Amino acid sequence: MSALVEVEGLRVSLPGPNGPVTIVDGLDFTVEEGEIFGIAGESGSGKTMSALAMLRLLPPRAIVEGRIAYQGRELLALDNKSMRAVRGNEISMVFQDPMTSLHPMLTIGKSLTTQVRQHFGMSRAEARKRAIEMLAEVRIPDPEGALASYPHQFSGGMRQRIAIASALMCKPRLLIADEPTTALDVTVQAGVIRLLERLQRENGLSVILITHDLGVMSTAADRLTVMYAGRIVESGTTRRVLQDPWHPYTQGLLAALPRPDRSDDELVPIPGSPPTPALLPAGCAFHPRCPKVVDACRTAVPPLERIAGDRIACVVAAPIVTAEPTVDMKEGRS
Repeated sequence: MSALVEVEGLRVSLPGPNGPVTIVDGLDFTVEEGEIFGIAGESGSGKTMSALAMLRLLPPRAIVEGRIAYQGRELLALDNKSMRAVRGNEISMVFQDPMTSLHPMLTIGKSLTTQVRQHFGMSRAEARKRAIEMLAEVRIPDPEGALASYPHQFSGGMRQRIAIASALMCKPRLLIADEPTTALDVTVQAGVIRLLERLQRENGLSVILITHDLGVMSTAADRLTVMYAGRIVESGTTRRVLQDPWHPYTQGLLAALPRPDRSDDELVPIPGSPPTPALLPAGCAFHPRCPKVVDACRTAVPPLERIAGDRIACVVAAPIVTAEPTVDMKEGRS
């Protein structure tokens, strides 16, 4: 049985002063039915650009190459009318900042009902009923009263829940959640993640969760891909990647996380900054910041190799693979 989503060799380039600049370089992944698939990495790693390419929401002069298949349909080959029927209906997206995705001049009711009326031809009354149901589903107090309110009248956490409700109005099979917990305090973050997990579990929803926060990934994602400078550097089950990281970049991300169970340890930041896409170093893009760099890292781009079902792109990492059963990170089941 084929996966719900198959991405192969995805390359995204944007115009630059000296010619096209590659933002995403050869991305490959699949998303299974009912799975929460995580994409992690620092800002500028290409996470959001990959998601926007799936929905074909990139600037007009963007160059997209490769293959993006949803239920076997090639999204890059669809005409604009066919793609509009997919976008928001079968594949929907929760954007990073709900204050920009929810129009500040429109009521919540207007924002939520427009798309279902367009996709399904619902009457005003039918669309209103659906909006009330979705606001109740995401635990918005007084959902009927909320329809007449504006985004600025809600807290950040409530706005994010409303954005999720808006994305699910047409009952899509795939939800792309782009940094859904950014700028929220940890308590509200946990509530948003629990909401996504519940919706995924109860509705059979597949989710692509994009975040730089590996702590968020640890509680939600089934599988995890780590990106750096537009390329995958490591991927595998979330349990394996976070408990036994192979790539020095993944190790660095984890070392920089606060550990409430080890308050005596200092945070260890990754030195330097991610490179700009137009000025990538030769060889492995991470080598200027890598504590394990060797000469080979400076000359050749490491291939993405498969090891025991997982993948890594590094010439110095030598994972020790044991024949242990795969364990669901969230459920603790073999």
